[in-house]
Amino acid sequence: MKLKYRNYIRPIFYTIFGLFVVFACQKINPFEDVELTVNTDIYKAPILLRFVDGNADATKVPEGLTVTISGPDKSLVLDDAGGKDYTVIGNVLPLVLNKNVKPSEANPIEFTVAVSGVGYVSTSKTITVVSADSTLAFDVPLTSVASPPHGTAAATSVLSLTTGSTINVPATADKAETAQITIAPGTQVKDATGNVINATTVKTQVVQYGTETQEALTSFPGGFAAENVAMQNGTTTEGSFITGGFVAVDMEAEGKKVTSFSKPIDVKVGVSTELENPETGQKVHEGDKIPTWSYDSETGEWKEEGEAIVTKGADGKLTATFKAAHLSYWNLDWYYRGCSNRSTTLKFRVASNINTYTNSYDFYGYLYLVAPNGSRSYYTSISNFDVLNGNLNNGFINAGRAPNNFRVQLDIFSRNSSALIGRSAAFDPCSSTPVNVNVSVPNIPPYINIDIDFTVKCSNKTLNIKPSTWVDFYDSIDRRWASTYARSGKASTTLREGRPYTFYTYYDGKSYSGRVTFGKNSSTIVTSGGIGITGNTSYNASTGRVSVLASYTANDCK
Repeated sequence: MKLKYRNYIRPIFYTIFGLFVVFACQKINPFEDVELTVNTDIYKAPILLRFVDGNADATKVPEGLTVTISGPDKSLVLDDAGGKDYTVIGNVLPLVLNKNVKPSEANPIEFTVAVSGVGYVSTSKTITVVSADSTLAFDVPLTSVASPPHGTAAATSVLSLTTGSTINVPATADKAETAQITIAPGTQVKDATGNVINATTVKTQVVQYGTETQEALTSFPGGFAAENVAMQNGTTTEGSFITGGFVAVDMEAEGKKVTSFSKPIDVKVGVSTELENPETGQKVHEGDKIPTWSYDSETGEWKEEGEAIVTKGADGKLTATFKAAHLSYWNLDWYYRGCSNRSTTLKFRVASNINTYTNSYDFYGYLYLVAPNGSRSYYTSISNFDVLNGNLNNGFINAGRAPNNFRVQLDIFSRNSSALIGRSAAFDPCSSTPVNVNVSVPNIPPYINIDIDFTVKCSNKTLNIKPSTWVDFYDSIDRRWASTYARSGKASTTLREGRPYTFYTYYDGKSYSGRVTFGKNSSTIVTSGGIGITGNTSYNASTGRVSVLASYTANDCK
C-alpha cells in the first residue's frame, strides 16, 4: 500500500523546511525523534458499494469482481487513494469524488458502476450525489448462476448453430414460469465489432427473474429506477419500470463474447398469472402486449426495442414471445417517465417508540409504486433506515424518477425479524414535502455508542496518518454488516452491545481487520488474519460511550 499523503502535508513540509534552515547553522535537528501526525480528509462524498449475494441463504460473499465506471461525471470519480484504480477489495468498493466538486440537487453528479465476475450475472448501479458532504453506502445484490436468489432460475448449455438449438429455463418451487431461447439453423453469431465469429456452437447461459418474490425483484439487474433510457424516437429520458419478467442471456463462441446474430433468436418468457397490467388494473391475459427493453449492464443503458405478445397455453400458463436481433439482457416492462424535478431528495419524518440511537443497518425500507388503480409494484429500496423518533435524515434521492401519475408508499422492516414495523401513506414522489412514517419496533436489542480513533503507523518513517476511510463491522451471528465513515481518523457509530464483531477498514486496494466485542468492560482488539488492526476499547460510565483506539502498521508510506 502506498499512503499518498503529499497533498495533505505539503504546507507542513514548507514550514519544516524553513525551520531546518534556521537551525542549520547550529547543526541542530529540532525534529529528531518527533513523530508527525497528518490528517487526510480532502476528497468529497465518500461512497461505499458492498456487493452482496442476492440469495438470502448464501453464506459467502461474492469475490473476484471487476468494475468499470461510466456516465456523464465518470472523470470526477476516484478510488479511495485519489487515483483511478477501481479495485474491489473482497466484495467492497470504496470511492470518493474529486476535491473540487460542488454537487447539488440542481446540479447532481451522476455515474454508473458496472460490476462483473465469473459465475455472477453482470449488473450496474447508477449513483447520484447531491452534496459534497454526504457519505453514501449501498448494498448491490448479485445473482450467482450456481445458486440464484429465490424466484429466479438459471440454465446453461452448448447450442448448435448449424442445426439450431433451444435452451430452457425450468420452473422452480418459487417460480412457476419458464423461459426459452431458440436459435434457428444456420445462424451466425457476431462479436462487438460486428464481425462473424467462425463457430458451429455457442456456450449459452440464461437466468430468468420472476416477479413474485422479493429476492428476485431486489436482484433485478440495474433496478427499476431507470436513469438512462434510449427511446425508439431517438430521445433519451429517465423514469421507472414495472416489470413483467426479465432474462439475462450471455453467449460465448470461440472464446469471444457474442453480441448479435445473422438471424433473430426467438425468446419466450413465462408471465405470472398473478401479474397485474398497470395500464388496466387487471391481471395480464392472452393478447396483451408488453413493451420490451434491452439492458446494457456495462453502461446501465436501457433501450426501447418493441413489444412482446402474450399467449396462453393449453395448461393455462402465459408466455410473452418476441424476437431479438442482438444479445442483451431483455426485460418485459411498462415504462413511465418521471417528474421534472428529477434530483429531488425526499425526506421521511419518523415517529417511533425509539428515543435512543440504534443502528440504522438493523432496519431497511422498500418503496412501492402505487398505480392510479391502487395496485402496488416494487420500485426500490433504502438499505438502512434510521428509526429514531423525530429523525429526518433518511433520504430518497431521485424521487422524481418515480412516475408523475403514480404515488409511492414506503414500508419499513426490521432485519432482526423481517417483520413490517412501519408504513407511510401513499405520497406524491414529485413533491419535496417530508413524508410522515410511523414506526413501532418490538424487542429492541441493547445498543452501545462507540467513538473510534484510528491511526495508520508508518514503519518506514516517523509519521502517523489519521486516515479518512470507511470502517465496516460484521456481525457473524446475524450475518449482518454496518458501516461508518472516519474523517481524519475519527468516527462514531452505534452497535449491538456484547456482540463480537469483525471490523474492517480499506485503503488503496487492501483491507485491514480485527476482532472485538463492544461492551462496558475494556477489551483488546485481536488481529483477524491478513494485515491486522490492533488496539483496545474502554468504557466511560458517565457518558455511556465506548472509546476505541485502533491502528494498523504500513511499511511503505511514501
